[in-house]
Amino acid sequence: MGIKEAGFLAVLVVFVVSCSQSQLGLPRVAAQATSPDGQYVAFVRNHPNPDPPDQTLWLGPAKGTPKQLVKLSPDSMWSDEVVWSADSRRVAFVIADAIVQVYQADDAKRVFSGFVGRPSSDYPPRYILEQVRLSGDGRAISFVECERVFRPVDAARQNDRGTRREPVITGCAASPATVTFSDLFQTQPWQ
Repeated sequence: MGIKEAGFLAVLVVFVVSCSQSQLGLPRVAAQATSPDGQYVAFVRNHPNPDPPDQTLWLGPAKGTPKQLVKLSPDSMWSDEVVWSADSRRVAFVIADAIVQVYQADDAKRVFSGFVGRPSSDYPPRYILEQVRLSGDGRAISFVECERVFRPVDAARQNDRGTRREPVITGCAASPATVTFSDLFQTQPWQ
């Protein structure tokens, strides 16, 4: 190994050692779920990026080659939840805790993408989804909507400027809401 190669290897080792797990794209799979009938698998793949998250959504046969559905906007969108309908025909990815993308399992066609709860222009979204479930046939979605607010951290963890804040989940609905995707198409015609 020459001096040039050794120098490159040293820089690479320093880079890898100084990176966080998420910057290295680890874990490789952020979320994964197999369809109830075992025929399909859907997952979220992490990719190396100095400014994570950097993810793609995938869907395919459980015993075959999956297809990349979409690349999420790096550094601004993430997904950590995958939910199947009971009949295994549709799968939903929850993005940025508030947006839902729904795909048909057999042809990977996207059938819905958008907010199912209150829309939020905040980043990250102010209103988030918890306990997300697709109906048996995948034509409706139920969820508990909560509010994410940012509060100053305690004095021991505060920075000199007093600007460090942390998310706090508050104001969750007492019971789940259920909406059909056909109703959402009527209220969000750009879908």
